[in-house]
Amino acid sequence: MKQGLNRDLGETADRLTGLTRTLALAALLAAAATLLLLVFMPAQAHAAEASALPADVAVTEALQRSPAWRVALQRHQAERARGAAVVANPNDWTPSASWAQRNARADVGAASPAGGDVRTREWSLGLSRGLRLPAKAEAASAAGQGQQARADAQLAMAWRELVRTWLDDAVGVLQASRQEQLLAAQLRLWEQQHQAATRRHALGDAARQELVLLDAGRAQAQAQWLQAQQRWQAAQGVWRSRYPGLPLPQTGAPSDAMPSLQGVPASAPEAAEAAEAAWLDAHPQWRLARLEAEAAEAQARLAEAERQPDPTVGVQLGRERSGAERILGVNVSWPLGSAARSLQSQAQWADAQAARAQEGEVRRELQRNLTQWRAEWRAGQQVWQAAEQAQAQTRQAAQAVRKGYELGEGSLSEVLLLQRQWLDQQQAAATAELEALRARWRWELETGTRWAWPPEAAR
Repeated sequence: MKQGLNRDLGETADRLTGLTRTLALAALLAAAATLLLLVFMPAQAHAAEASALPADVAVTEALQRSPAWRVALQRHQAERARGAAVVANPNDWTPSASWAQRNARADVGAASPAGGDVRTREWSLGLSRGLRLPAKAEAASAAGQGQQARADAQLAMAWRELVRTWLDDAVGVLQASRQEQLLAAQLRLWEQQHQAATRRHALGDAARQELVLLDAGRAQAQAQWLQAQQRWQAAQGVWRSRYPGLPLPQTGAPSDAMPSLQGVPASAPEAAEAAEAAWLDAHPQWRLARLEAEAAEAQARLAEAERQPDPTVGVQLGRERSGAERILGVNVSWPLGSAARSLQSQAQWADAQAARAQEGEVRRELQRNLTQWRAEWRAGQQVWQAAEQAQAQTRQAAQAVRKGYELGEGSLSEVLLLQRQWLDQQQAAATAELEALRARWRWELETGTRWAWPPEAAR
């Protein structure tokens, strides 16, 4: 009976031991499955994953509420007011008044039989104003209108710069979010691997050195994740303070998936010459440079006309000798031009020539930038595809080392080394994806496809 009891206890102990080993193996398989899910994910899943920006309408409304846009609107109104001031006649109405008492000694027997002093009172009123000559008025009208047109172009350029800043902030938020997601997934993987190795070590199937390696790797992963989490929280705070009410950019939206190479504009000049010319003509930077040159030339023509000062015309009404004489007259004064006016005209023409030369340089620079933006869009996707291929190769190497480790070949250090290499490749692929999307969004912005300046916002 005692032997039977011992036999039953032994069988029970064996079953418990087997169950413990089964649970440990299940935990190890779960960790391996997680690793396979994260590491051996098909490249198509990464390619389908994209980054989504808020809706264009929401972005436009948020940017119109921003303080920077309100400042741009106020400056636009100030510039238009200055243009209107140029058109208006700068000469002021000048009223004048005078009063005097005249004392004169009269000869005896002439004005006064008794002789003595003669006192008379005199007064006069006048009104004068400088008259702008017709040629000068026409030049001033052209200069004022040119200045107002330049103010409109400056507002459009301010909107473009505002969208560029917002787009950089959006890409920064996406980078911080993607980094936090990658490192959080890596930390979870390290935790699962450490738990599985701890169970194996308790059963005597794993060496103490493996736990030491996993402890070091887990601590490093946790530190990296905490730093990424802080950057992500800081990016969220900056976004909400700059763009209140605007949703954060999200990941995984298929609507912003990277287009294929067929969707990238061709580099052949004959295929895109007409479209590029239209984009250049409508670009705010080129329009601003052109209008600045035209406004500078209009100012130079006005300065040329200003070499001849405006004449001043006035009327005068007065009385003398205590009303014995009445005066009604017109006076005209016409200053002669000075050397300062000629020098001012020369300076304005020099500025106009510089603005016209700058216009050509801006045109050429935009042409170069347009070619560069198109090349960056195409190269961005190619780099993204190359990064995905490198990630796939790292995934295959990690799979081979993992299988060998499960069969008793190799060491845990080799598995961890491949895992770190995979993390580097995954981060490189994520960076390449965001850079490709940034290039695409930049192209859409600069060609006016998205986030165009709303003219009604300035009214």
